Order: sequence, then C-alpha cells, then structure tokens
Amino acid sequence: MVNFDATLLERVAQEFRRDMWESVVDEAVTESGIEVERFGPVQASAFGELPEIAVLNQIQGAAEDGAVRGGYLAEAIEWMRSREVDYRIFVAEGRPESEEAGAWLGSRGYERGDGWVTFVRDASPPPQLEVNPEITIWPLGDNEIDGEGLSAILSQGMDLPLTAETLFFSLPQRERWHCYTASLPPEDRVAATASMLIHEGVAQFGPGSTLQYARGRGCATALLQRRLVDAIAAGAETIFAEVWDCQPERFSAVGRNLVRAGFEPAYAVRNWQRPALRPAATQRFRADG
Repeated sequence: MVNFDATLLERVAQEFRRDMWESVVDEAVTESGIEVERFGPVQASAFGELPEIAVLNQIQGAAEDGAVRGGYLAEAIEWMRSREVDYRIFVAEGRPESEEAGAWLGSRGYERGDGWVTFVRDASPPPQLEVNPEITIWPLGDNEIDGEGLSAILSQGMDLPLTAETLFFSLPQRERWHCYTASLPPEDRVAATASMLIHEGVAQFGPGSTLQYARGRGCATALLQRRLVDAIAAGAETIFAEVWDCQPERFSAVGRNLVRAGFEPAYAVRNWQRPALRPAATQRFRADG
C-alpha cells in the first residue's frame, strides 16, 4: 500500500492546471478570455473563447477544508457563472468536505457525472517495462517554443479545438515542467507526447497523446518509463496520474500500464455539472440557492 498525502496531491493538481493557464502568452490570454482565480482552497479556471468545452472551464478543490463551510465554493461558482461558460466542479472522494460538497451541489440542482481515478506510486525503482527499442524519446528544452508539435498532438488527442493548443504551447519553457516527444521509424517524426510537473517533491504525470498511425507501437509505455526514471532522479517522492474513467476501454488500458509500472488506484474524483436549463431559468439559477 502506497503512503501519500492527498492534501498535497490535490494542491499539486491545482498547480498543474494553473501553470497551463498562466503559461499562455499575453495576446492569447486577451483574445481567448483565459482566466484563473483562487477562492481560499478552491481554484476556478475559465477559457472564455471555448465556453462549450467543459473540460477547459473547471472548479477544483470543492471538497477541501473550508470550501463549503467557508463559502469559497459558492464564490468560485458565482465567478464562473459570470463568464457564461459550461463548467465542471471536481469533488475528490475522502477529503474533509467531500460529503458536504456533494450535498450542497445536489441541493442546488447540480448533477453528478463522470470523473477520474488518481493512481499513485512512491519513488521505489520502477520495474523494467517492455519498451519498443525503435522508439526515440526527446526531452524538450526551454528553447522549444512550440514543443516540437506537443501542443498540436495533445489537443488533437484530447479532441480539443485548435484554439486550445495555446494551453500547451509554452509548457516546455516552464521551470517545473518536463515535456517529451517520441518518434518512430521509418517516419522519424513526432508521433507521441507526454509531460509532467514536479512540485513540492511530487510529480504529476500529464495526459499523453499518440497520433493514430503510431498507436499500439509502445509510445505510451516508453514515455511512461522515461518520466518515471526522470521523476525519481529529480527527487520526487510521490508520483501520481489522473485517469478518466468515462471511456472504459481507454481507462482499462491506461490503468493497466500504470499498475505494471508500480502505481495503485488511490481515490476517485467526481465531476458535478449544472443541469441543462432554459435561458429564462438560467437567470434564476444562483449558486447560493
């Protein structure tokens, strides 16, 4: 059983998303309406130009100590609603106010949806995964402005519009980030990408993405192995990854890879969303009930 500090993991998860939003160049921030704001233990992130993409408009920390009782969740929701975007509120299980957050949201008409499972492992030596020897992994330095296609491949793999590439464009330049690409012969062009953030002795693995033509050839495993080795070498004591469970087949495949690499499922995070409301009703729907 892996020992971990869930409070620290949730804090790093907020830093992970905050870094993505704050890495965007000023021009794109203005044009795309990209904002991030904190309300006590709660963090709200908005992408105004893509109001219909809920994964880009989210509230984190809803179950942390003081989020409900201190009124911070209500403040974050009011801030998000004023942006007129579709958004999700993430409630981690087993946190100080998990039950209160669920009850509070449910009483105001929010609906519980899918979410992800957080997989965790310690810094023990990773097992030798079976890696395709033809794959070449390239760590991206801070001089890679576009991350050698990292932004395009990630947004494509996550089924996001091209506009969302701005969130990944400058990540290789961020001090706490480690970004990678993988290539395969005979094309020898970038076929897959992955990243991780290391903060306060914790490494969070970001979602990886592989182009269609290269899937099933071991890129994800090679990138997983490389990040594990680098995270441990950098002094990370805890390593975690979030795996969405809304796609059962993909969830099982990613989860199996993580388990083979020494990870264990630790806790789930559920998302809550506002119901579909008619325009007239929307005006009457308030976070404070």
